[in-house]
Amino acid sequence: MSESVRPDLPAPGTDDRIALSTSAEQLLVLRKAAELIGWTVSDFILSAALDRAERDLYEHAAAQRAAHPDPPQDPKAAEPYIALLLALP
Repeated sequence: MSESVRPDLPAPGTDDRIALSTSAEQLLVLRKAAELIGWTVSDFILSAALDRAERDLYEHAAAQRAAHPDPPQDPKAAEPYIALLLALP
């Protein structure tokens, strides 16, 4: 995993570090999973953490949109698009 999952996030190799404690069993599971896909344990953990963070951020944004919906759109605004779709073979 040589590049960041998202271009606006820093790529690996920066000076920032995160340390965590694991049991021997947890570390073994992480090593085996990383090995299966040919990644280092660090890359595997970083990818999993970013996936989870992005999912949580998306769910939070969706909840915020649901709590504060945009005003209804004019239904006639979609008419040209619908007419185009109906004209396609």
